[in-house]
Amino acid sequence: MKEVTITDLDHQGRGIGRINNKIIFIPNTIPGEIVEVEITKAKKKFMEGKVVRFLKKSEDRIENNCPYYPKCGGCQLLHMPYLKQLDYKQNKMRNILNRYGLESVTLKDIVASPNPFHYRNKATFQNENHKLGYFEEESYHFIPIDNCLLLDEKINENIKNLPTNQGKVIVRSNQKEITYEEEKKVMHTIVDFNFLVSLPSFFQINDSVTPLLYGKVKEYLHPTKEDTVLDLYCGTGTIGIFVSRDVRKVIGIEKCKEAVLDAKENAKINDISNIEFICGDAGVETKKLKEKPTSIIIDPPRSGLNKETIDIILSLEPEKIVYVSCDPMTLVRDLNILKEKYNILEITPFDMFPNTYHVENVVLLSYKNFH
Repeated sequence: MKEVTITDLDHQGRGIGRINNKIIFIPNTIPGEIVEVEITKAKKKFMEGKVVRFLKKSEDRIENNCPYYPKCGGCQLLHMPYLKQLDYKQNKMRNILNRYGLESVTLKDIVASPNPFHYRNKATFQNENHKLGYFEEESYHFIPIDNCLLLDEKINENIKNLPTNQGKVIVRSNQKEITYEEEKKVMHTIVDFNFLVSLPSFFQINDSVTPLLYGKVKEYLHPTKEDTVLDLYCGTGTIGIFVSRDVRKVIGIEKCKEAVLDAKENAKINDISNIEFICGDAGVETKKLKEKPTSIIIDPPRSGLNKETIDIILSLEPEKIVYVSCDPMTLVRDLNILKEKYNILEITPFDMFPNTYHVENVVLLSYKNFH
């Protein structure tokens, strides 16, 4: 066993310490704590470890009533008060921007989640021996679950009723009803819009933060009736529909067929006629566009934008880009390419995923040579 003093937190919420001047990352720790650790992984430049015993605990540490923490890996910050979690994420974003040459970018205060618990409207359960649960982080060790602090209460109430005769079970909830059958959809309400969402389709995970995030997208977009908006990675059409009443036209592109079908249905449900949805790869389909967008909304997967898509966006030269990102590292990578032609005016972080290290961001970019 080794004694380690925690000096900082890394971007995954793990404590940082040193053993013989070599960095070690230790989950479930807070700066200022002194712990006895067991080394679980030794690499050339760093080590990883787990706490065997706390020799000194931080005054900020809180006890939680989750029997699965921290083994399950779904949460990383459950031992920290919520306001401290927000401070950590704000500092994390500032550190990442500084490290990757974007220190001059205006970073607004993080927008908190109205509900730090029971916010997840979708879950994927593994099945083993007719029990549902999660795989332990970075392993296939199965942990049976009967209640999760992050999941919508409607999902928790129904865990015992879900089928256990298949490899995994995906379940989606709108706080009133759930579905785990592929042919059935759930209706989500965001402000005064209704969205039908099927199981495979992407939809923001936190219903209480989503309207705040969409409001920021609309604020940054500053839409007018002359605007043609391109909504890349549009999913079920939610953001495009959200701004559609204030613009001339929206064109949404999404490669998930189920999501595009949902998007077209959602346009009808909300009586939106000035929106078009295209099923296909963002880079490929954007090349085929017959009209030039004045603004582009981007909400890509965690992997961010590929080079082809960035090149096409730069060639289109829209007046504004609003970039919604769930991964700060791929975000700064893409921003450093886009800044060739765009001023990065402002970033607003959102706590879409409380009690985890993840942070969502909305970024406003403006074309440098626009007159």
